Order: sequence, then structure tokens, then C-alpha cells
Amino acid sequence: MHYRDLRDFIAQLESRGELRRISAPVSPHLEMTALADRVLRSGGPALLFENPTGHRMPVLAN
Repeated sequence: MHYRDLRDFIAQLESRGELRRISAPVSPHLEMTALADRVLRSGGPALLFENPTGHRMPVLAN
């Protein structure tokens, strides 16, 4: 499948119910990777960490 940009990819994931947005602050040091590892290994949705602690850029784990 072709996507115009990352926003388009995220919108497609969300429209198919394959994205979970996490708005709570999450530490990118160990906490974020532990959550992503657990969810993605179980076949769960992609994760969009909207508020990584100490950073302004969101993080997408797919």
C-alpha cells in the first residue's frame, strides 16, 4: 500500500483500528520500549506516544 506521508500512514492505521494513541507522559528510557515490546509481540496495534517525557516529538512504534 502506498502512503503520501507519515500522517497519511497514521490516519490509515487509525481508520482500521490498528493504532492506539497514548497521551500520558511516558519515559523513552526503558518504559516506552517495554510497553511497545509487550503490545507488539502480542499482535497488538501500533502505538503513538504523543507525550514522551523530555521530548517534543511524538514516537510511533509499529
